[in-house]
Amino acid sequence: MKRSQEILPTALLILLAFFIRAHSIQSLPPFNDESLHIRRAELIYKFTDRNLNMTLGKLLSYYWIGLFHPARLEAIFVGRTASALFALLGLAAAYSTARFLFGRIGGWVTLVLASFSPFMIFFDRLALSDGLTAALGMLVIWASLLMMRRANCGKRCPLAIWAGSLSGLVITSKLLGLPIAGVPLVAVLTLSCQPVIRLNLASLRQILRIHRDKLTTVYITFGLVMLPFIWHIVDRTITGKYVNVVNNNLINGAAEEKSPPQVLIANLQSLWTANQVLHGSILWILTLIGAAYVLWKRPREGSYLILSTLLAWSMSLVFAADLSTRYLTLGVLPSLVILGGAVSLTIQEAAKINIEKPSLPFSMPERAAMAVLLVWLVWIPLPFINHAWNDPTELHLPEADQWEYFGNFGSGYALVDAARDMEDLPRSEPSGRIQVIGLVGSCHQIRLYLDEHGPVRLECPFFGWQGEFMQDVANLIDERAAEESTVYL
Repeated sequence: MKRSQEILPTALLILLAFFIRAHSIQSLPPFNDESLHIRRAELIYKFTDRNLNMTLGKLLSYYWIGLFHPARLEAIFVGRTASALFALLGLAAAYSTARFLFGRIGGWVTLVLASFSPFMIFFDRLALSDGLTAALGMLVIWASLLMMRRANCGKRCPLAIWAGSLSGLVITSKLLGLPIAGVPLVAVLTLSCQPVIRLNLASLRQILRIHRDKLTTVYITFGLVMLPFIWHIVDRTITGKYVNVVNNNLINGAAEEKSPPQVLIANLQSLWTANQVLHGSILWILTLIGAAYVLWKRPREGSYLILSTLLAWSMSLVFAADLSTRYLTLGVLPSLVILGGAVSLTIQEAAKINIEKPSLPFSMPERAAMAVLLVWLVWIPLPFINHAWNDPTELHLPEADQWEYFGNFGSGYALVDAARDMEDLPRSEPSGRIQVIGLVGSCHQIRLYLDEHGPVRLECPFFGWQGEFMQDVANLIDERAAEESTVYL
């Protein structure tokens, strides 16, 4: 098949992936963090708060969702659809990477796996930063690969500029993507065409010296992307204004009761469970076997993909004392590229010993791979997609995620009913509206179901992580009680 003939089926599959992610996208009520992302997206382009506009964390998702100017009642639809749209960049990068390294079959197998991956589908359908970070991380892997495979890529190589810029954008999307900045260096060390007689410090220095220009371009570009945000943090630190870059609860909270080895072991168990539950035990085991097989058959390419995947997962596994499954999405796409590559290499090896009529449209090994892929699609992704569209509470998720999205205070299910009930309350005078002050942390989620100019006036005062602003909240309650005949708390 000619390369031009691949474009249409590839584009159609990517569009199908978008439909899977975007259809019935509001079936799951907004999660706590989604509401916060949307609120910041509403404010980000007003440029009235430097901390909001410049503090690293999940910054890029605020700018991305904010581009679409989400109105309150449509915000969850707009925010989630924007995230699903951005995810297509990651799918395209995964396909291109596998296609470049392992050929047409590797690219298509990877794209099918990524398009129907329950792991990616669930988080790509949420207005969170994790889907954006995963897409950008895959783009870094793709750009770094092309940078190494273009012979004329030197000091002014556009691909080196792309790799450096994308590495910076990953970090602006989510700080857990920081290790992805090492992917261009890994590409140089593993994909260099220079023969290495013996792997030692001298040979590594030689490789770095040969590729010094492109690495210099990568990391100067990376530094330029990061410079404004680093300046902001340094300036705030010097002036004594605290900038909360990382939620301390993620790193320090549970770590008070767990040693670093305990954190790592627990997170490795979570990684295993998440892949086992969301992709199925067989696919996860095949991925691990495939990694070993690719490393054996294609040591350079295998090393590059495996190390890139480990970098993507490294910060979450080592530091996240309170690990959420969504933190692991960054490494899912490159792991699927590995599996797609292993399938392609297996088919190529089997074809060497396969004897059959050449007139058949697909070889026996290709038909076998298609059959296995079809069984997996029917067994795991299709039921998952059906539940995601129609009844998310029936989704087969890791136990921690069932609690996080359906059971704890951040879940939106009870809040939907609360918003409806508020509109039936008696109105207050003299405003003629229903005055409500929310005293729960998830109050801001309810506003996504209430018209800003409708009968309910909902206020969600910030009382602080430790209740340090409760006096301000009490003053607000006294003020409203003096103004209105009825105030609901």
